[in-house]
Amino acid sequence: MKGYLSPAVEVRKLARLIGVDAEDLACFERLEGQAIRDLRDQVTVVLFDADRQLLARVATATKLIPAKLAAVIGERAFGPLLCARITGLLDPSRAVDIANHLPVTFLADLSLHLDPRRASRVIGAMPPAKVAGIAAELAASEEYITMGGFVGHLSKAALLAALDAVDDESLLRTAYVIEAKQNIAALVALLPDARLDDIIATASSADLWIEALDVLDHVTERQRGTLGDLAAAQDDEVLDSMVRAALSHGLWSEVLPVVRAMSPESRKRFATLKSIQARRVLATIIDAAAEDSLWAELLVLLPLLPTTARRQVAALATSFDLDLFEQIVSTAHEEELWPALIAFAAELDKGPRREIAKLIDESDADVLGSLLSAVHEAGLQADLVTVLRELPAAGQRRLGTRIAAAPTELVEALTEAADAAVLEPLSKALKA
Repeated sequence: MKGYLSPAVEVRKLARLIGVDAEDLACFERLEGQAIRDLRDQVTVVLFDADRQLLARVATATKLIPAKLAAVIGERAFGPLLCARITGLLDPSRAVDIANHLPVTFLADLSLHLDPRRASRVIGAMPPAKVAGIAAELAASEEYITMGGFVGHLSKAALLAALDAVDDESLLRTAYVIEAKQNIAALVALLPDARLDDIIATASSADLWIEALDVLDHVTERQRGTLGDLAAAQDDEVLDSMVRAALSHGLWSEVLPVVRAMSPESRKRFATLKSIQARRVLATIIDAAAEDSLWAELLVLLPLLPTTARRQVAALATSFDLDLFEQIVSTAHEEELWPALIAFAAELDKGPRREIAKLIDESDADVLGSLLSAVHEAGLQADLVTVLRELPAAGQRRLGTRIAAAPTELVEALTEAADAAVLEPLSKALKA
């Protein structure tokens, strides 16, 4: 979910900052992610502001000697930690000049101790080739947290160079721990479809769907649809592995928005996967829709499911309470998804149909009008009549009287459906 900070990821970042194993800070995972990040920010202030005046004098002194000599002193006398503390105090052009005389391995070690926010101008001025070399070194050492901290500070050219220098698995792992999630959409925009295809395949083969779906949760709706279509074009095994991951790790709240953003053809392909049709899978999808109010995502998917799968969903819906049905009806109205709901409701058992029929009967004029128009346009009068059959005679007459004020063509079509179903109270009210 956008805005959510994973406690586990934040603990890993804090551990990296203070130089301990994440396991040593496992107790912090009980806290909210934001609380851990706030603590990390406070620790950063303490670490980087200590001896600031002394470090500022050292930074000033570097102006008095050639860049090559400053690089030698930095590498052999100061080391990566002290150099990282000084970097943010240097003029960007001077810092880059010195960096050009330092080996990539040293710069990679230095970056482990650098707070990108305090050296943003220096990072933004780094040559793309140098950035690519550093990125390759960090990826080889699996320093994904460090890499993720730099994404929002690199120039576009440097970012492109870094993307070319790391493999797909490293890229996925880095994106998962990226410091500023709002930069993910811009990062994805730099990748060609062929690379995105490979990344999706890697998510499957390397079991990195948690990381991949986190990325999809932070891109634009258009990008989400494009990535969903690319995934749908892959072999069944790729999609099946995503279903397995969603089931095992509770990721349907991330998967369902992707499915909704897909093209109709891709969505249909996803809906007809055999792995989707297992009762256990459908039950977890419904649970996710209820927990995170993803009814629109579920309603978009429902009409595309095979008949057997829809019937399983209908059977699972018998446990819904009135509050859930109210949410579903409200979503159908707000998202203009009445046809999907009415077609599905007609397949429900009498109990759930009755609840939806009551809500339709109690709906205001605006809701009822949008429902009738959508049903008429989709030719679902018979399905609507099947639902309204569960109203008592008085309810049918009352609702029929209200519907009779609708446009003539609509009323006539619904009357014909009511006659065919021998639903006398509704039919008579419509004809009155």
